[in-house]
Amino acid sequence: MLRRSSLLLTLLCVPLPGLGLAVGCGHTVIVDDPSVGGTGGEAGSPRGPDGWGGGGADAGEDPLDEYIDPGCPDAGPPITDFQCDPYDQASGSCGPGEGCFIYVQYPREPCGQEIYGAYCALAGSGGQGDPCGGGEGCGAGFTCVVTGAGTQCVALCALDGDDSCDPGFVCEPIDVQGIGGCL
Repeated sequence: MLRRSSLLLTLLCVPLPGLGLAVGCGHTVIVDDPSVGGTGGEAGSPRGPDGWGGGGADAGEDPLDEYIDPGCPDAGPPITDFQCDPYDQASGSCGPGEGCFIYVQYPREPCGQEIYGAYCALAGSGGQGDPCGGGEGCGAGFTCVVTGAGTQCVALCALDGDDSCDPGFVCEPIDVQGIGGCL
């Protein structure tokens, strides 16, 4: 039997063709399922023997009713750390053989903010549509994203104005706020 939280995790982590990105989905949902080492579910536990809060799946209780809003304050402006310009790879802000690569650092605490940025690193040889990850790197001006066709290098593009994507590609938002990828 598939538990509701497992189903939710599966639905949120399936990359959708055309959206181009499912990076970070493992941090999106916390699975509280005792069969995968979660808490609760033991006899006498406040969650009950089925892991869902008391009387079992037939009791009519919705496990999502247990959600408690952490009461986060309104988020301030985005936190950024751009050490180089990812749109201007020829500016000389990175050393020879390096490229300016974007990143997002997800918060560890429930009310934390993401940090968006770019840093200089050794450039790979991957271009548009080439596989990446697992030791294979993208070239300068590209980033590695999860697409409907696997993990691929995609060209960076500006979300506003001239997107500079090759014919057949559309500039779509990716995880780093304000930056797009040609998908």
